[in-house]
Amino acid sequence: MKIQTTRDELLNKILFVNRAMSPKISNFILTGTMLETDGNNLNIYGTDLETNVKSSIKVKTETPGRVVVPTRIIVNVLKSFPESKVGLELLNETNELKLTCLKSVFKLNTFALEEYPQFPQVKKQEMLKIEIGVLKYLISKVQKAVSSDESRVILTGIMVDINQDSIKLVATDSYRLSISKNRISFTGQPVKAVVPARVLETLARSDISKGEIDINIEENQISFIISDPDELKTVIVSSILSGKFPDYENLIPDSFNHSILINKNTMLDVIKRISSISQDNIPVKLDIEKGRINVSMNIREVGSSNEDFEVSYGEESMQIAFNPDYLIDGLNIIDGEKIMFNIVEPLKPVMLKPEKDKDLLYLLMPIRIS
Repeated sequence: MKIQTTRDELLNKILFVNRAMSPKISNFILTGTMLETDGNNLNIYGTDLETNVKSSIKVKTETPGRVVVPTRIIVNVLKSFPESKVGLELLNETNELKLTCLKSVFKLNTFALEEYPQFPQVKKQEMLKIEIGVLKYLISKVQKAVSSDESRVILTGIMVDINQDSIKLVATDSYRLSISKNRISFTGQPVKAVVPARVLETLARSDISKGEIDINIEENQISFIISDPDELKTVIVSSILSGKFPDYENLIPDSFNHSILINKNTMLDVIKRISSISQDNIPVKLDIEKGRINVSMNIREVGSSNEDFEVSYGEESMQIAFNPDYLIDGLNIIDGEKIMFNIVEPLKPVMLKPEKDKDLLYLLMPIRIS
């Protein structure tokens, strides 16, 4: 192998490919990235056995070939280079990868090619086509509600729920639930799959912003195939998480006793200010009264804070409390000037949603206060 490319293109693509990988790698070969020429394309592969990513960049190829290099080392080397042309050459006699940039020369030991796992086959079924920008938007609206608790693995994923007229993304950590939805036309059978959140977050952070993405759900895996404007393909194949995802539709209250229309930015600014003294998951309290909401926090070791803002509300007074970070996350995902703050009663889930958009909701459990 002997190719020429640019430092930024190669570095950014290696980082992208490996972003979806689990940090808990058990097999030494999986700490490597495989580089493979395909004409004047360089295919870059990463895998942790559960998730497999293949993406490509344009290069100048003098000699074709492939090599597996330690990811951490090549990333550190590329980060040390200035943005410039970079040469990569496999030295067959020593099995080293030679990297050159301006006057710098590095020779890196490589891994055994035959030990690197093969990229999984994708059995193309009835694929859903969706705009990449739409999918990124849907992911951004639910990813904050994903659990980080590895003891409940199913909650570390995002449910992808596809039927004939809509695609929904759903995430919950048991304390909050976020659902984003988009209208589609799909002729295949309805399917559901729980995908590791880091896979979808990798998609959301990709630099591809235009074009369509094909989503294909098989029995044990889901694949995402993206074609960018340069006709280069990115393929992500992930195992589907096993386990029973919560029956999220039954978690949504059928009706609410109180619905308050609130200026989102006003509420967000007040919550942020009042919770600036927050520590150790101390809840923020909302005292809802006629014409106003008073927001307060009291921490014995630190002090207290309170502020109120006006709302159009004329019903019974009540007090309700939340994890401030979770409340801020919910407010942040909602677009538009006004939000609906829907309450059943102080200890039952509260729903935040846009004033007019029915395709996004955020359900948040209150905290019991003495």
